[in-house]
Amino acid sequence: MSKQIPLNGVSPIGLVEQKGDLWISDGDHNRMIKTNFSGKMLDSISDFDRPMHISNQDGKLYIPNYGADNIVIVDENKKIETLNLPDTLDAPSGISVVEDEIAIADFYNHRILYFDGAKWISIGEEGHENGDLYYPTDVQIFGDKIYVADAYNNRLQVFNKKGESILLIGEEEKMNASTGVFIASEKELYITDFENNKVNVYNAKGELHQTLSTGLSKPIDLIKTNNKLVVINYKGQSIVIYTKK
Repeated sequence: MSKQIPLNGVSPIGLVEQKGDLWISDGDHNRMIKTNFSGKMLDSISDFDRPMHISNQDGKLYIPNYGADNIVIVDENKKIETLNLPDTLDAPSGISVVEDEIAIADFYNHRILYFDGAKWISIGEEGHENGDLYYPTDVQIFGDKIYVADAYNNRLQVFNKKGESILLIGEEEKMNASTGVFIASEKELYITDFENNKVNVYNAKGELHQTLSTGLSKPIDLIKTNNKLVVINYKGQSIVIYTKK
């Protein structure tokens, strides 16, 4: 079953859970908003430049500033700093932070910039073959793998931490703009199919397990938490929460 919650005046792009609430990037209005799971706005932070797919770690929000080509870090006291990087970004669109590791989807550079805790490497280049990327929009580090929403190659691509492509997912389903990824477990992979108004659920082998479409209108990002799948609609300006019957 699903429940749709309006986000009036919000154009959501990315979301994370933090201490039982949701932080959502409102890309068209250059702000971050905090809501509860009923959609009630609790807080906001302004003065970003099209914030995108976000991450959180140790109470800090990591926010790709797409228009400013940087990553902004906001702590619980709303203190803002910029992440130091060894290379120049061109429209960062997604970030994943797990302990000392960082992965950044670098949209116009067609790559993932990855820090393993000791050194940075660049993963991918513009193209359509295995290992290539074409406007990646989101990324998630999970276990020993890096999962990339390879948006305009219309697939989910999986890399090892050496930067080698090890699995392509979703090409058979003819996705159209795979924009947001969430890995709930090694056997439960979620990807938003933006233009087809769907969420596809895959197993570890990349086999399609389920497709969700109820209430979806340009779904752009998602998370799973407390047995709820939370999807945000960019066009529909809403949150859709799926729960098992």
